[in-house]
Amino acid sequence: MILRLGQIELYVTDLAESEKFYVDTLGFIKVNKTDESLYLKATDEFDIYTLVLTKREEASLASFGLRVSSEEYLDELEKKHHEMGIETEMVESSHPGRGRTLRVAEPSGHPVEFYHAMEQVDVGKGAMGVDKLPMRNTHIFNGIPPVRIDHMNLRVTDVDKAWEYWEAIGFSISEFVQDGDEKFAAWTRAKTSTHDVALVKQDEAALHHIAYIVDGVAGVVRTADLLADAGYRDAVEYGPGRHGVSNAFFLYIRDPDGHRIEIYSGDYNRDTDLPPIGWTKEDYDANGRLWWGPSVPDRFFETTPVNKDWVKPKINN
Repeated sequence: MILRLGQIELYVTDLAESEKFYVDTLGFIKVNKTDESLYLKATDEFDIYTLVLTKREEASLASFGLRVSSEEYLDELEKKHHEMGIETEMVESSHPGRGRTLRVAEPSGHPVEFYHAMEQVDVGKGAMGVDKLPMRNTHIFNGIPPVRIDHMNLRVTDVDKAWEYWEAIGFSISEFVQDGDEKFAAWTRAKTSTHDVALVKQDEAALHHIAYIVDGVAGVVRTADLLADAGYRDAVEYGPGRHGVSNAFFLYIRDPDGHRIEIYSGDYNRDTDLPPIGWTKEDYDANGRLWWGPSVPDRFFETTPVNKDWVKPKINN
């Protein structure tokens, strides 16, 4: 089975500027840096990294990774994709610490990587005994560091068609927005929180945002203060505020390349077998996107392109 969203890789144009923003200011933990990539994690994560920033000439979503329950399930997923007529590629990961990886361009065109093996943070003293857990390093944390990776929001041309794929690989919907005869949006998940991957209608496939959880509502507000105090006032795009859908408290910020990060806290957990909660498009526009907070700026509807240098979707008619 698929367990959760585990990793995101973004293409950035300047690693030094990205490090200044993500590490020196926000407080992401720098795990490793090569000539090409910067490997980052949040404070409470046991995976050795969850965010990879890789230097390219143009900024885009490089890929995102979903962790699965076993090596054997990777083979099952490969077979399932072939039965759906979707091209795949099984590779050894190009990034350190991660094992065999199934690469897929899902039918909407987003680059996905499925993996099981991932190196873990060393807690010390071997199998019997602990030095300390990863979150017990508050004395060296910078900024208002994120606690853990949570979700990402994708733009797709047809939400109902996109959902057929995510349902086929075992996801459920927590909430959705119905617009006439078709879905405008769906919050899909493998874990019990409100979403791992959100699907929202747009004219072309794109990334809208990635999201990291911080420590409570105060952490969201303090992140806005932090960015303004550090000279990144223009990086604060939208919020703080409260979503109606998911109930989450949010702040949307933009990195030096324009990638949007949602600083996030307070959504709910609900069993994945329960029926989804449905909103009409009218209710969503009135209260779903924003339960309270500032008006949505026009810039919020801009998106990030996706990596085209990937295995291509190949659908049998």
